[in-house]
Amino acid sequence: MVQNRAVDEAVFNVTEAIRNAADAAIPRTSNSPRKLCKPWWNASCQQAKKEQRRAWGIFRRYPTTDNLIAFKRAKALARRIRRQCQRESWIQYVSSITSSTTSQQLWRKVKAANGLYREFNIQILETSTALFSSPLDVANLIGKTFASVSSSDSYSPAFQATKNRLERTPIHFRCRQPLPYNCDFDMFELKRALSSAHNTSPGPDGISYELLRHLNEDSLVSLLYLFNRIWREQVYPTQWQEAIVIPILKPGKDPKNPLSYRPIALTSCLCKTLERVVNARLVYQLEKNKCIPLFQSGFRKGRSTLDNIITLENKIRNAFVRRNHLVSIFFDIEKAYDRVLGAMGYFALYLILD
Repeated sequence: MVQNRAVDEAVFNVTEAIRNAADAAIPRTSNSPRKLCKPWWNASCQQAKKEQRRAWGIFRRYPTTDNLIAFKRAKALARRIRRQCQRESWIQYVSSITSSTTSQQLWRKVKAANGLYREFNIQILETSTALFSSPLDVANLIGKTFASVSSSDSYSPAFQATKNRLERTPIHFRCRQPLPYNCDFDMFELKRALSSAHNTSPGPDGISYELLRHLNEDSLVSLLYLFNRIWREQVYPTQWQEAIVIPILKPGKDPKNPLSYRPIALTSCLCKTLERVVNARLVYQLEKNKCIPLFQSGFRKGRSTLDNIITLENKIRNAFVRRNHLVSIFFDIEKAYDRVLGAMGYFALYLILD
């Protein structure tokens, strides 16, 4: 299935085999939207409802007088617990209302108590020339907006010329001597990548990390063979270049403006698993050879941006003690991950002036 076929066909066969096995072994859930619980619903209500269902099941199978009485007692107890939780939740909510509580927050809580939740949907988008209300027009407008933001139009002509020239230059990955980070992947690397992955939403192929972690040993061997073929032949599968893009409204932004949405791309978990394996090798080599600067804390194991904040605080305190001036220059690049090539978003330069 993965030995003698082209890479794209091999990826398609592996994807179909995993999905067919999942369809045959795992029951599908309903497509109806998930029912949201009311604010007063808690563990006590859940346990009381469970006991009521259990008593009803016993009475339905064995319709005796004792079982009927037990069911009515469980039903009355569940009703009393629900009313008590409703009363306590309402008292807690009323006591939390202050003069600073807005009418919007007030009615949102009241509607939630009645089981009325506002669903997220993009009703209408507005540009300088027209209004868009149909789902197809809204999707096309958001797609064009995302494409224009991440296009090369924001680059200067000189940078675009340099970028195009370098992209046309072929990269030779062959080396004279075999290096450890160029060898084939082993099973330990694959299992480590799967175990460290979080249960995120699947991509267009519908395969999640949970499905990959439950593959048997023979299936993992085939998957590892496919990854090694992609690594050796340097062919990126066409299916992995597709993604499901979900627009998320930024906090405090106008919902009618298409620029107010942040794109969240859901790519294939198979692709992200291979990326994790490659990233583990690259990070190991970079850390081993000390190629990463000392003050680079983001995306590093055992480090965080809190280290840089503590460093800045330490320099500020030292400047106060020594009666010096501390100048901190912060760069906030707008839409850095969409526009800036290889940008890291935020970074700072510290300079102490005596």
